[in-house]
Amino acid sequence: MTAFPSVPHVSTVSAEDRASAVDFVNRVNWFFETWDVEAMIEAFLPDAVAYHFHGTINGHTEIRRFFEHDYPYLIPGVGRHATNHIVDEDEDGVVVRYQNLLIRYASPEDASKLGAGQVMHSDAGLPAIWLYSPMRDRLRKTAAGWRIYERYIGGSTTSRVLTPADTSAAAVAPYLPKLQGV
Repeated sequence: MTAFPSVPHVSTVSAEDRASAVDFVNRVNWFFETWDVEAMIEAFLPDAVAYHFHGTINGHTEIRRFFEHDYPYLIPGVGRHATNHIVDEDEDGVVVRYQNLLIRYASPEDASKLGAGQVMHSDAGLPAIWLYSPMRDRLRKTAAGWRIYERYIGGSTTSRVLTPADTSAAAVAPYLPKLQGV
């Protein structure tokens, strides 16, 4: 599979670059989880490309449109967990391979309850893994830190039971997290 070439037995990436690349990937997941669209876009270089199961997205303008129109249903009531990071050298940066698990912890309409500090109990099998995706982020270091210049989301598995009936941006808009001050 060309998107996920074999990995070397030993990484030659410095401990500092490895740690900062993993931290960057995890922070980007947090930007998604908190629906910080500006930070999500800023995580990508202006000419970045993303290969997603919804299609290929090129550059900041398409990335913004994708986030605002196609992606919102993947946000409310969902936590992201990047696991098993492998960091290797990649041209003038690093490549981070990992598995991304989207855990549905609440229905979109109930998601804000957890944000308000409520404890929820579910008879619907939540929390549960909703989506599994192998990931490959190719990162370049800039003056502002790591940025994604290519993101590849591999073959993914989703649970239809946990997918909202209406995945349109308009349907989930009322349930998107509201970004709070840092």
